Parts: sequence; C-alpha cells; structure tokens
Amino acid sequence: MLELGCGLATDWADDAIELLHRNATRNGIVLRAERVRWDQPERLEREGPWQLVLVADLLYDARNAEQLEALLPRLGGEVLLAEPGRPYADEFLRRLGAEPVGERLYRIGS
Repeated sequence: MLELGCGLATDWADDAIELLHRNATRNGIVLRAERVRWDQPERLEREGPWQLVLVADLLYDARNAEQLEALLPRLGGEVLLAEPGRPYADEFLRRLGAEPVGERLYRIGS
C-alpha cells in the first residue's frame, strides 16, 4: 500500500515526515515515511505496481490536481480518494473516471 499526502507515510514537507517518524516510534508502529515529489515519481514507480494507493484531501490546488492526474495511472492498482469538496475535485474525478463508493470517497482504477 502507498499513501500520498494523507500525512501517514508520504508528504512534501520534511517537518511532516519528522513528525510522522516521532509519532510512529511513540506508538510502537513500524512504518516507512518519506518526502516525495509527485512530479519526480521515479522511486514510487520503481517500487510499484502498488495494489492500493490512498489519497486524501489533495485537490485544493491546481498543481496538485495536474500532478496527481499524471501520477496515479502510473502507480498501478486501485486508488481510494477521500475528497471533501475542494475546488479542483469535480473535474479531476470526472477525467479519471472516479466511482463514488461512500460519502466523499471515490475509487479510481481497478
């Protein structure tokens, strides 16, 4: 499983990654957390295909929507996206053929 930007395992901010590591250690959880750029996804692609990709609340910025639209199909597997109604969500979900599976929860792919 791969998580993008939910604050669980990947993020673009170094201090968020540091906080993830501290929280995991404090709670006795083993996880891998890394800083990842969606416009430089080579590492993510090398480790794929991913069976499941989790995405949450990332469509508040046009740049995010553009980069995710290019990235998600390259990761393989199913994408579950939680989306609270951000400005770029409707068009993004339409272009990727997202299927609603719950309240503000969508499936893309498999």
